[in-house]
Amino acid sequence: MEFRDKIWLGVCIMLALGGTLFAIIASNSWRSTYRIIRNGIQTEGMVLENRRRPARGLEARPTSVAPVVQFVTPDGLTVQYYSQTYTTPATFQVGERVAIWYLADDPKQATLDGVDAWIFPVVFGIFGTAMCLIGYPTLISALIAFLKR
Repeated sequence: MEFRDKIWLGVCIMLALGGTLFAIIASNSWRSTYRIIRNGIQTEGMVLENRRRPARGLEARPTSVAPVVQFVTPDGLTVQYYSQTYTTPATFQVGERVAIWYLADDPKQATLDGVDAWIFPVVFGIFGTAMCLIGYPTLISALIAFLKR
């Protein structure tokens, strides 16, 4: 096997494994969000603020923001949910009332209606699927060619 073939085989292995990892993360995230929506309690919360995404490295001040939503459980517990979905422009305005689902036994596990609930699993699922569709067929054909030699 030539050095170039070994490099290509290594790239295919990394694509296949990386794609599998992305797909597993997407699946776990989707199941978690689905569980919150299916088994959780829907309530209305209020957007307290839109916090800026932290700067990375030498990056200038980022413009994307994510909402911080406050809601109250039936037993009077006030909970703040910090969305990890940063957008430009802001998806919600401060003071806006929004739908939110949370788990009764763990109100910190929550998700907002809309993009917040599905963007992470969809993006990771797309990348994982693309990487697997490139990595596995190429890896399998490379292994078949190697075994034929």
